[in-house]
Amino acid sequence: MASINTSPGRDKFGADPAAYDRARPGYPPELFDWLRESCTLSERSDCFEIGAGTGHATLPVLALPVRSVLAIEPGSVLADWLGGAGHARLKISVHRFEDAELPANGFDFGFCATAFHWLPRMKSFAKIIAALKPGGHFAMWWNVFHDPARPDAFDAATAHLFGGLEEEPEKTASRPAFALDVNSRLGEMRAAGFADARHRLFRTTISFTPERLAALYGTFSRVRMAPAETRDRLLSEVQRIAAGEFSGTVVREVATSAFVGRRA
Repeated sequence: MASINTSPGRDKFGADPAAYDRARPGYPPELFDWLRESCTLSERSDCFEIGAGTGHATLPVLALPVRSVLAIEPGSVLADWLGGAGHARLKISVHRFEDAELPANGFDFGFCATAFHWLPRMKSFAKIIAALKPGGHFAMWWNVFHDPARPDAFDAATAHLFGGLEEEPEKTASRPAFALDVNSRLGEMRAAGFADARHRLFRTTISFTPERLAALYGTFSRVRMAPAETRDRLLSEVQRIAAGEFSGTVVREVATSAFVGRRA
């Protein structure tokens, strides 16, 4: 199998922001409670976000006691969508993180939700640490919809549909799912210079209709990268299996895997 090149793969999410926003589940409220406490967020906290998308992480962070959020989003369509929220404490930078200019020692908190796997990690960690104030925190997290180490019944019923598709850049042959490879992610953070690097796992049970499940699968990068005919067939089969073999309701456990570290 080929691997998705990060250059085109990471840009496949902005064609229909409304559909993406509806299809992707948000993150559990408990995550943001944990971030508030772990990262000592307050009304004086200036924050930046990497890969804001439609704001599934941006808006809950703005709901915390923070002073400002700089959302770095490379897709202009997604940035326009997020800007439509009209938050006075939100500024948007339409750049790739690699190209964004961040003031040294300028931020109390940085975060990245379900996007950090698209970046060159060690170079990005170095840039993040430089942008944080001493003692500032960085958090990254992912919603994990498929864990190859713990496939659920729907995974088993649909595994044959994905043969031959290009893989996400975080795919590994012999290790856990990227976001659930806790030792590797914490090891990288510590090697980059983060202190007090730690992990927390949240689990949420979600009931999907066939239509919602097909819409979710339609947002996955490896599906979006497939030829249109292949993509349409795959999503039609996902919906058919959910309706026929699961009686129209697929109950799935979504894991949210979160990491936090502090600039020493």
